[in-house]
Amino acid sequence: MTAVADRPIVFDSLFVTVSAVEDLSPHLRRVTFVAPRLTEAVTAGPDQRIKILLPPPNGARTKLPSGPEWYAEWCAQPATDRFIMRTYTIRALRPEAGELDIEFVLHGVNGPASAWATAVELGQEIGMLLPFAVDTTSRKGLLNSGVDYVPPASSRHRLLVADETALPALTGILEQLPADVHATVLAQVPDQRDIRPMPTPGTADVVWVTAPADESIPLLEALKSAGLAESLDFAWVAGESAMIKAVRRHLVNVVGLPKAAISFQGYWKRGEAIDD
Repeated sequence: MTAVADRPIVFDSLFVTVSAVEDLSPHLRRVTFVAPRLTEAVTAGPDQRIKILLPPPNGARTKLPSGPEWYAEWCAQPATDRFIMRTYTIRALRPEAGELDIEFVLHGVNGPASAWATAVELGQEIGMLLPFAVDTTSRKGLLNSGVDYVPPASSRHRLLVADETALPALTGILEQLPADVHATVLAQVPDQRDIRPMPTPGTADVVWVTAPADESIPLLEALKSAGLAESLDFAWVAGESAMIKAVRRHLVNVVGLPKAAISFQGYWKRGEAIDD
């Protein structure tokens, strides 16, 4: 039997420049970046994970880690010399224009990414590590390409649970929901003014929970009160670590959803800065 080789997955780094800043709500800011090489960038799914590379503590403009061994290269640099690395979701990629949007949760200056986004100015430059080749031919390929939302093709009723840090991914997921798929959506934001439209080609019941970011109980209670239909066949849960564990436990032990049908991602941990 001839083995089929995995498709190449290529991530590489580049410098990008801030070209626009838009406040979407009190706690969410969209920053648009431009760079000539963004015309070559690609995505594997609506919750595509990438790395942003903020200036190192010593403020020096050093060489970006790149190539297949980029992570080892980054780790080998002295802590004061290496870029501050954080994980974010691509909100929108417009390769034809060489533009990319990231939406930052603003929670003061407790973490380096929030502090940077709070004070961001047009023309500022940071680094990014982006996909330039992905594998969309299999679930394994998608996961290895930096996406976590990989529902089976047969899925017709999906549960989507997100706190404010996962709103960009949630919005992208709903924008790409097939017309014959229904979503039950639970979303937590710290302020009613952070509630935003959630357009979708499919259908969606959206429940908004207003509570501080460090409180996950309200979102779990909303899930317990949701009255999930037996048709539910897939769940995507993203946000604070303790929240996703509690939600997953409820889905498995109470709702009876198989573990394999639940995708869950911890974006941050209570007691630590959201982008740390």
